[in-house]
Amino acid sequence: MENRTTSTPALRPHDDTDVTTWELPDGAIARFGQGLRLDVQFSHDARYLSVATKIGFWLYDTETLAPRALWGTERGMMNVATFSHDSRWIATGDQDGILKVWDTQNGQCVTKTDWGGTERRNVVLHVHFSPDDQYIAASGFGHSTVYAWREEHFEPIRNYKLEKPKFDDYRKEGAAYDRHFPIAFSPNSHLFAYVSSPETVMISNINTGEDIAHLTGHTDPLHTLLFSPCGQYLASASLGATVQVWDIQTESLMMMPKSYEGKRVRLAYKPDETLRIADIYDDKVIIWDASQHKVMDTFNTIGTTAKNARFSKDGTKFAIACWNSNIQIWQEDTSTTKSFFSGYGSIPYAVEFRQDNNTLIGGNWGSTGKIFWDIDKRDVQRILPPSGKRRSLKQCMALSPDDQLLAINAGDNDIQVWHIASEELVAELTAHEHGSYSLTFSPTGEYIVSGGRGDELFIWDVANWKKQHALIGHTSSIEAIAFHPDGKRFVTSSRDGTALLWNVETGEQISPLPLPDTLEDASMYRGEPEEIERVLNGGNLQWKKYQHMQSIIFSPCGNWIAGGLGTWIADGLNNEIRLWDTETLETRMIFLQPNGCIRPWALAFSPCGKYLVSGAWWKWGLDKAPIHLWEMSTGENVHTFWGHASDVQDLAFSPDGKYLASGSYDGAILLWDMKSIIGS
Repeated sequence: MENRTTSTPALRPHDDTDVTTWELPDGAIARFGQGLRLDVQFSHDARYLSVATKIGFWLYDTETLAPRALWGTERGMMNVATFSHDSRWIATGDQDGILKVWDTQNGQCVTKTDWGGTERRNVVLHVHFSPDDQYIAASGFGHSTVYAWREEHFEPIRNYKLEKPKFDDYRKEGAAYDRHFPIAFSPNSHLFAYVSSPETVMISNINTGEDIAHLTGHTDPLHTLLFSPCGQYLASASLGATVQVWDIQTESLMMMPKSYEGKRVRLAYKPDETLRIADIYDDKVIIWDASQHKVMDTFNTIGTTAKNARFSKDGTKFAIACWNSNIQIWQEDTSTTKSFFSGYGSIPYAVEFRQDNNTLIGGNWGSTGKIFWDIDKRDVQRILPPSGKRRSLKQCMALSPDDQLLAINAGDNDIQVWHIASEELVAELTAHEHGSYSLTFSPTGEYIVSGGRGDELFIWDVANWKKQHALIGHTSSIEAIAFHPDGKRFVTSSRDGTALLWNVETGEQISPLPLPDTLEDASMYRGEPEEIERVLNGGNLQWKKYQHMQSIIFSPCGNWIAGGLGTWIADGLNNEIRLWDTETLETRMIFLQPNGCIRPWALAFSPCGKYLVSGAWWKWGLDKAPIHLWEMSTGENVHTFWGHASDVQDLAFSPDGKYLASGSYDGAILLWDMKSIIGS
C-alpha cells in the first residue's frame, strides 16, 4: 500500500504569489487575511500541508513553504482537510456538517454528502481515508460514520451513534483539548476505532460489523486514536495530555498511562513501530520517543502555540501553528525548524480607512494587533502595537480625525493611545474596570468616548488625557458610540436595548432614542410586503425584550441616525435597521431585512450620504453572509454582496467612496469595488 503511485496536485504557478487576489467573490478586488485557521495536516508523502480555515482550505509546499492553492471558498468554514494516501483526493469536513471530496488534479469538489443532518451541532470534526483509500470515515459530536466512497456518491457502511451526548461529558476543567470523538482505521483498512462514550473506545470490523475490542478505563475524555503499523496496538490520548497504548487482542494496556506536562499532545507511529509524542507547551514543543520514554528534541515556538498541530504520517515531520499566524515545521535529524507566515487569520472586529484612501486598518482580535494594509501594494505597512500580547474584542479601535493617533483596547482593561508615525505609546487611560467594548474620537479631536462592559461610559479630554465625565444612563454593556459631525453630540447603544443621545461638553444625557413597537404609518417600512404585514400585526413584539443595537451611526450630513436592531436568539425575527431624524428623534424609516438576514449589526454610510450598507450575521442554510446596499432616498435594497463565510463584524467606506471594506468572523477583510456599483 505504501508503494502506490502518488499523484501531484494541480497547483497555481510558482510566480502567482499575490494571494490577496485568489478566489475572490464577485465584486471584490482584494482579500486581506487568509482566514481563521482550524486545522493543519500533511499529505502522506509530507510534500504538502493543508490548512483548513473559515474561508476555505490552503495547500502549502513544505519545501518552499509557499502557498500553492486555495480551494473550497464557495462556502468555506472548513474544520479539516485530509489527503488520501495517494494524494489524488482531499476530503473535507465543515461546520455545516457537509463531507466533501475534492479532486487535487483540478481543485473541484467531485461529491459530497450531508453528514450532519439538520442539527447545527453536528459539524464534521474528523475525516480519515482508510489506508487503501476505499473508505472515508467522519466523526463529530455524537456519532461516526464509515462510507464506501466512490467518485459518484457516498454509501454509508457503518454508523456508530451515542445516545443523547452532552458537551460537558467531553470537557475537563483546565485541560486543553482539540476535537471530540476521535476515529482511526487499522493499517489493513478492516478495523475501525471510535469513541463510544467519553472514556471508552470500541473497535469494530467494518466488513462484518462485529465488535473486536472494548477498551475501557480511560480516566478522562479521549481526543486522539492511532493504530500501530502492525495493527496490533492502539494508542490513545485523553484530556490532560495523558497517553496509553492498548493491545487490541487482549484488550489490556501494553503501555501504562503516562501524563505529560504540556497543554496537549499529538501522536505518530514510525514505520518501525516507535511511538512519537509531541508534548505541546505555550512556547515550546518536546518530541518524545514514548517507547523508551526519551526526549528526542525540544524546540521553541515562534509565538504562542495554537491548537492546530500534526505529525506527518511517518512521524518524521511535525507542523504547529502559532497565534501570531506563523506555522513551524520540525523535521527529524535537523538542528533547526522551518517556519513560515501563513497570513493574518485572526478576526477583524473593526475596519477603518485613513484619509489617504490607500491605507486600511484592520482591528484584529488577539495578539495580532491593528494591521495597516497598503491597498495598492496589497501589503502590510505596520502593526500596532508593534509587539506584545494584546487582546481586544468588538470595535475597540479609534482613529483620530488627523490620522495621527490610534486608540485601542489593551486587553487589560486599559486603553492605549499610539502615535502612528513614530509607533510610540503616548497615553494610557485606566478608568475601566471590566474592559472597553467601544471607542471613538470626536470629529474635532478634543475627546475620546469609551464604553465598556457593565455600564461604564467615559469621556476623556485628549489635551491632558484625563477622564472628564463618567456617564450614567445605561444598565448594561456599551455596544457602540457615534459622534454627530458637529462634534457636540454623540449617541450610544447598549446591550440593555436602549440608545441615548449625549452632550459631550457637559456629559449630560439629552434624550433616549424612542423605540416604538410598531409605526402607525405603514409607508415608513421598507421590505417585502409579507414581512411588513407581519410586523404591523405585532410579529416582533415577542422579541422586544431581547433586542438591542450592536451598531449605531450618524449620516455624514448629520441629519440621520441609523441603528441595527437584532437579538441573540437564534433566527429571532426582530431584525431591522431604524432611521431617526437627528433633530426630532422621530423614527423616519425602518428597513426590514430580507429573508435569510439576521442581526444587521454592521453599518456604514457612504461619504456622499446617499447610501447605507449593512452587514449581517450568517444564518443556517446560507453559503455566505449578506451585505446589503440601501438607497437612502427610496429605502430600496439596490445591491447585495455575497462574500463572507461567517458573520460580518464591521464595514467602512474609503473617504473618496471608491472602496468598501468588510471585516468578518471568517478571519478576512474583503475590499469591494464601489465605483462599479454606485459610480464615482
